Amino acid sequence: MDNIGSTGGPAPITPHDRNWFEQEYRESAQLFQNAVKQYAKSDNPYQKREFQEVMEKSLAILNETARELNRKALLEQNDKIAQDYASFNKTPDDAKTIEQLNQDLEKAKKSV
Repeated sequence: MDNIGSTGGPAPITPHDRNWFEQEYRESAQLFQNAVKQYAKSDNPYQKREFQEVMEKSLAILNETARELNRKALLEQNDKIAQDYASFNKTPDDAKTIEQLNQDLEKAKKSV
């Protein structure tokens, strides 16, 4: 059955929804940043695993909200964050890796 008037693209979001998604994006980036900082401070492996779960869920929310906002720049920023996070997972105690991840998260918060 055909949808009359359907353009096949994503439905435009309202200004209210756009504000909500932008706020959600900023809050998720902040939550991710907080989890990275707490991970670096912790010496408890169970606690570290919990912080990693927060980071993974935050990244998923960043990706989802960027898609909803339909902003290529945010999606590209999320790609950088995902690459930083992959490096972080390989060497979680490397200060340079943590700093790069924090810088990209800070940039993401400022870009919305």
